[in-house]
Amino acid sequence: MPGILKRLMTIAAIGTAAMVTFTSASSAQTVLKLGDIYAQTHSNSLADKRFAELVEKKTNGAVKVEVYLDSTLGNERELAESVIAGTIDIAPSGLSGIGRFVPDAQVLELPYLYRDLKHMQRVAMAIAPDVDKMFQAKGIKNLGYLFLGPRSLASRKEINTLSDMRGLRLRVPESPLYVGFARALGAVPTPIPFPEVYTSLETGVADAAEGEPATLATTKWYEPTKSVSLTKHIWHYRFFAMNGNKFNSLPQDQQKAVHEAAQEAMEYQVGLVEEFNNKALDEIKGAGVKIVETKDLDAFAKALVEFNTEFAKKLGPTAEALLQKVRTVQ
Repeated sequence: MPGILKRLMTIAAIGTAAMVTFTSASSAQTVLKLGDIYAQTHSNSLADKRFAELVEKKTNGAVKVEVYLDSTLGNERELAESVIAGTIDIAPSGLSGIGRFVPDAQVLELPYLYRDLKHMQRVAMAIAPDVDKMFQAKGIKNLGYLFLGPRSLASRKEINTLSDMRGLRLRVPESPLYVGFARALGAVPTPIPFPEVYTSLETGVADAAEGEPATLATTKWYEPTKSVSLTKHIWHYRFFAMNGNKFNSLPQDQQKAVHEAAQEAMEYQVGLVEEFNNKALDEIKGAGVKIVETKDLDAFAKALVEFNTEFAKKLGPTAEALLQKVRTVQ
């Protein structure tokens, strides 16, 4: 009897250990690392935080997203490289980041391509299948879109007309599109990483930097320039890029939750864009900075028509077809 009791106790102990192991494994938390370049109060950063909250809620805590903002994990190019390598799981990124790896998608950031934010949203819906296919070919899962624009200039020199662009040392992201855009307008393109822009304006390495009002405000680039000229030259997307292998490694229910969370964060962020831009311009005015209503923006757009067409042509037929698809969306 004692031998039987001993064996039963041993079996019970093994069973208990197995239950503990199973419980531990089933409750193991997946941690995703997200990096972004923007400050805590930027609309994109708020969308990142909302995404993290939604993922945790939709997975009942099984997936946690750690959010690192303000270029803590690197500049936009470095973040995109890290997503490709898998050392960072997610990084909302535009042309100067993820666009390096999906070059055909760069045409989506060409100047004077979108009329307004609502037009951008319609375009996003139309091109989503094309973008998904491009990204998948590079091992990236595009979870959705964040929206930025319209970009304008924080400049030491007031930009009233197109002729004022001539000779302007304009800080641009490290990408051929922005370099070519500046050159086509007669400016001198000056590629400088995002975290170094304020110092470059302060020291005179650059005369101007461009970004949407919320970016100009949160970075305070207007402080060394003392004027902001509303050229409204670019509306653009930031792709909610995730390492494809990491996304595919998640169970299907978690994949669904992550994708849904990104879509809801996208809807949340698009609702902030105009409000944040208006608040940003009020803040900039309140700091004693002159807001210049740049005249004849049609002249700027016309000066860039040939550049836009040639840029897409150099990328190839896929880029040309994507640009044509954008142009057909009303």
